[in-house]
Amino acid sequence: MTVSRAFALLTMAIAFLPTQGISVIAADRQWQTGTWGDVGTKRQIVDFGPGASPFGGGRTSSPAMRAMADVRTYVIETNELRLELQDVVAVGRRSVDAIPGAPVTFAVNKNKVYVRDADGTEHTLRVTKKIATKTMPSVR
Repeated sequence: MTVSRAFALLTMAIAFLPTQGISVIAADRQWQTGTWGDVGTKRQIVDFGPGASPFGGGRTSSPAMRAMADVRTYVIETNELRLELQDVVAVGRRSVDAIPGAPVTFAVNKNKVYVRDADGTEHTLRVTKKIATKTMPSVR
C-alpha cells in the first residue's frame, strides 16, 4: 500500500469519526454549561487500520499503518466537574473552536463528551480524565 493511499484511508476514517454519535438523539442528552479551560495541540504519529492494536498484545502478520495527526486536548470546568478531553484529527483539519474562559455547552455520555459549537454543530470528544471538583465539607 502506498503512503498516499494510507493517508487517504486515514483521512476518510477520521472524517467519519464525528458521525458515530449521531445515532443518539440529541434531545435525550443532558446538556450542561461550563467554561473552556486549557486548550492545546500536539502532533503525534498514530497507528490505525489492521494490526493497529492486536488482541493479546502480540505482533500481527500485517504491519500497522501510521500517519501524522493533530492530537487536540481540551479542558471543560464546572463547579462540580473538571473534564480533560482529546480529539485526534488529520493534520490541518478543523476541530472544536474553543477559547479558554469562554462558555461551552456540553453533554457527557460514558467516555464521550458532546460539545455544541455556536452554530449548533455537535462535536464528539473522548474523555481522558474526569475529576470531581466539589469540595467535601470538613469533619469536625
